[in-house]
Amino acid sequence: MQAGKYRSLRLGAYLLLIAGSLLFSFPFIWMVMTSAKVDSELFTEKFELLPGTPNHKPRSPFIDHHEYRYAVTDLTRPHLALIGKVVRDAKYPIPPGIDEKEVIAELTRGFARKLEQVLPPSVWEAGPAAIEREARKQATFENLRAIFDRVYRILMIGQLRIRSNQFQEQELGAGVPFSQRFVNKTPEVLRLVDGKDRATPCAYASYDFSKGDHWRLEQTFTTSFDVHELQRLRLYARPDDNWHRLYCHVEKLGALYEAVRPTAFANYDWAAIGQWQEPGPEDDTNKIKFWTHLKEIDRGPQYESDPHKLKVIFETRRSNALQAWWSKINNNFYRTLAFMDVWRYTATSLYLVILNITLTMLSCSLVAYSITRLRWPGRDFCFILMLATMMIPAQVTLIPGFLIWKTLGFYNTLVPLWLGAAFAAPFYVFLLRQYLKGVPKDLEDAAYIDGCSYFRIYWHIMLPLMKPTLAVIAIWTFMGAWNNFMGPLIYIADQRLYPLAFGLFAFSTMTSSNPALTMAGSFIMTMPIIIIFFFAQRYFIEGITLTGMKA
Repeated sequence: MQAGKYRSLRLGAYLLLIAGSLLFSFPFIWMVMTSAKVDSELFTEKFELLPGTPNHKPRSPFIDHHEYRYAVTDLTRPHLALIGKVVRDAKYPIPPGIDEKEVIAELTRGFARKLEQVLPPSVWEAGPAAIEREARKQATFENLRAIFDRVYRILMIGQLRIRSNQFQEQELGAGVPFSQRFVNKTPEVLRLVDGKDRATPCAYASYDFSKGDHWRLEQTFTTSFDVHELQRLRLYARPDDNWHRLYCHVEKLGALYEAVRPTAFANYDWAAIGQWQEPGPEDDTNKIKFWTHLKEIDRGPQYESDPHKLKVIFETRRSNALQAWWSKINNNFYRTLAFMDVWRYTATSLYLVILNITLTMLSCSLVAYSITRLRWPGRDFCFILMLATMMIPAQVTLIPGFLIWKTLGFYNTLVPLWLGAAFAAPFYVFLLRQYLKGVPKDLEDAAYIDGCSYFRIYWHIMLPLMKPTLAVIAIWTFMGAWNNFMGPLIYIADQRLYPLAFGLFAFSTMTSSNPALTMAGSFIMTMPIIIIFFFAQRYFIEGITLTGMKA
């Protein structure tokens, strides 16, 4: 009986621990899940923890069933057949190449959501006749078109523009119909048709990967400036959110260049989906780097060499389900690493972390040793005075500290972020003092007899014994220095000196606080702390318990 009760208690304790772990890890899980979402998934009507399944359909155009998956509610569900009849009677023109039944189904769902938003409760309570009458008034071409545009996915190719180092802009192929600006090398897979997206002229790209695993467009353009001056190549398009991969190749001056990574057809809004340029001085600036590098992979007479001609090759390869998921997961991480100067910020943070940990452990261990093991006049008073400083709020010393560092000439340098660690932290000194009080006095006496000085006793005996507690101090100091935001905000004005925490804030500001990119950057910043704690948890637990010497 007792054994069964004991097992039940243990099981309950384990379940409680698991539930607590899941609860406290939820913010981290949410951060990871958000970093894998695209822009269209960030502001949805219903909260979703997991990112949506990426499309990887073999054909385009197609109907996306994700947009109105929560459109039908308890209010509209009983009237769904009636709403579908109204939509069918409206006879919205359906483009060729897509299933009419799919279009009607999605239009019905989207129109149901529209009616729920615009019709007052009195109409819903009046019965089917009133609902149908009001629904037909709302079933205008403009309303149905707005719904259709949210579910209709087709790749629209717009302008291809280049810019020189002297900021000269040129639209390649200007004056030529969009469908004829490129030579279609795979007509069995891809078909281009001129069209407009509202007022924006473009080429509709319809493709079928069941007839081939890629499609290819290429063209040689005449440039208005010398190709030596080419800075950037930019393609405007409205993707079909199908996650197939676009590869860019450029021939110029007798060399073939390739983009270092492909661009996925993510989202479905007009944007510069691809910006490519060679490495250059702009890479060393603090601006957000929206471009992808072009690297030279071959050179020879077979490539375009005219100084006023540029050959551009776009190739799209089909993505399977695994590749689509991989592209979606790493999309925001690639963008974050490309847009933000992560490596410079990380190097600065590591520099500050190493200095802070080293100086903190040395200064705190020295002070703790002198207060605990040495006898000198005023020792206890100094210790109490040091502990009393812990009661002073950090906000009180903020302005005086800033004035001191500025007077010393250290404003806009990294010195204020690490030199203060050389003067010991009261709490860490107290922690080490409590540990050293448990060390037997016989060790020191034996060292004295052997002729050791105070410093040698500290260095060869006390310091090795303090390793568990020093490990705890190192972890806490690492976390404090790695996550330090207020210090750089006060003392640093030059963005080249930003550590990672403050660099992430600047990056978030420059990207208009895009949640997906911010969460991806936060994940990159958080991982070192998790990894270090995972490997150092034994020392952390051992040191925090202050068990004293081992037998």
